[in-house]
Amino acid sequence: MLLALKAFSTTSAFATLRPYAAGCCASGLYEARLAARHMGGHVAVYSPAYRDAELTELLDFAHHIDFNSVPQWLRFREQCLSHPRVQSGELLLGLRVNPCYSTGHTPLYDPCVPGSRLGIPANELEGVDLTGISGLHFHTLCEQGAQELVDTFRAFEKSFGALLASPHIKYLNMGGGHWITKPNYDRAALIALVREVRECYGVEVYLEPGEAWCVHTGVLRARVLDVFDSLGYRHAILDVSASAHMPDVLEMPYRPDVFAVRPAGEAQGEPAFSMPQESYAPAEQPGVLPHTYRLGAPTCLAGDVIGDFSFAAPLQVGDELIFDDMTHYTIVKTTHFNGVPHPNVQILQDDGSLLAACALDFADFEHRLG
Repeated sequence: MLLALKAFSTTSAFATLRPYAAGCCASGLYEARLAARHMGGHVAVYSPAYRDAELTELLDFAHHIDFNSVPQWLRFREQCLSHPRVQSGELLLGLRVNPCYSTGHTPLYDPCVPGSRLGIPANELEGVDLTGISGLHFHTLCEQGAQELVDTFRAFEKSFGALLASPHIKYLNMGGGHWITKPNYDRAALIALVREVRECYGVEVYLEPGEAWCVHTGVLRARVLDVFDSLGYRHAILDVSASAHMPDVLEMPYRPDVFAVRPAGEAQGEPAFSMPQESYAPAEQPGVLPHTYRLGAPTCLAGDVIGDFSFAAPLQVGDELIFDDMTHYTIVKTTHFNGVPHPNVQILQDDGSLLAACALDFADFEHRLG
């Protein structure tokens, strides 16, 4: 089980995850360096394409390197096969394949949509010299359960089963998108599938979830900067931005759970990640509670809107709101768009204290682009 750094790469939290992770999967050189330096263990790398210098460096420390296309494999094949770590078996080489079987609901996150650039369809491998390839890799899921994985594997098996059964194939990476830590995830079905693959094909099985490692573990805290009426809406401008701080709200699209911080004792609900001295009042869909607001950002982007939410009490300047489940695919995708300040990253300790993990300031913005 590998941690997908594209979803979560807060290194100060790696000590908590390390006992449960065999290592990390990386999307390129920088993430691979981060994995080797801060997590240790297995470093699996996949990128849609590698630069020459990147691959040269990866050959020195990665454990799996998967290629996305036949031309990339053929271009780097001789360089890889001549490397001492490949010859010793310390580094294995693989191909990302495309089973062309969609189970997702959001095309933006579906690698099996028509015209996808991710993974090699079975017909493109016909006649290709695969000497030196030791693994296969597919990644098709996004926030999905075990049955979708089982269905995907059956489709993969129809197209690539003969190749998987080849004696030179040593591992199968079934990618990420697995909601393994969700309460209703069928973990027994996942275990059964992994055991079946290992027993039938004699390969090691890797999974590389990202979100599942940290779902419902972190919040984004915001302050109300202004409240006003305009064009039929009651607006609340916050000091956080969907575009800069939580882009999945615009890209997925994703609607976070929102809570208003209230004095202790007034709680009606609380986020999964909460402070012991605080109470929380959950927001609802617009119109459900008496006071509805359009939560917007302090940027110039017209569409930088988090959404419409209703609250039990009116919002006022200075009120604090909490956006729940903001750890995965949030911190890693932040930008400095418009020079919007970034919140500090802190880790809540068992005793209720906060450990400073990262504090970004003007210097980070000033030097980011030279």
